[in-house]
Amino acid sequence: MRKVAWSVAHQEFIISDHYYFSKLQKYAKEAGIKIEEVDQIEKFSEYDTVIFNYPEIPFTAEEADFIEELVKKGKTVGIFGYYKNEDRIADTCNTLSERFGIHFNGDIIIDNINNYENDNLLIVTSDLYNLPEKIKKVMLACTDTLTTKKPQVRPLIHGEDTSEASNREEVILFAEYVDESGGKFIAGGTCVFWDNYSIDLYNNKELSLNLLTR
Repeated sequence: MRKVAWSVAHQEFIISDHYYFSKLQKYAKEAGIKIEEVDQIEKFSEYDTVIFNYPEIPFTAEEADFIEELVKKGKTVGIFGYYKNEDRIADTCNTLSERFGIHFNGDIIIDNINNYENDNLLIVTSDLYNLPEKIKKVMLACTDTLTTKKPQVRPLIHGEDTSEASNREEVILFAEYVDESGGKFIAGGTCVFWDNYSIDLYNNKELSLNLLTR
């Protein structure tokens, strides 16, 4: 059984919030994934995957060192933000993600053509990379864009050609750093792609379960 630590050490959204994440908990359990809320960073080494979903407290250098070592030991770590740098979320994510060559831009992306329910902030895209073939299209609500700065970082999700982000030549929405150990650091521009509103849309469920088990 895959063991996932859902961090509550940095004031993240809690997965035990039934209103937002009951479906994710249900689907994960059905897939043989055990998710536990963990409030102490030193305990993350006991898990296969660690998730930071909208962390509001910046990471110290010591914490970033510890998490970097987890990835070097083959663990998977994911961090997920939000658009507009609300609550300084992009800045906070960058205190960890910069270690892996991924920068949250703190911007806004819209798509007036490929969107859900005619809402240009609910981005729909099938421009996917390095994901299972069964994941063909996803919806990412209120998403930030990412800039990648290391050759070990590869894209997972791009916006469609119809998407617009200020001053971005390449609209990267999700990306991952792949360590030579096989460990991964995943960054996503939105933290609400797997909430109860979004998870049953398109292939969001399949994406969510894949990110928990990469």
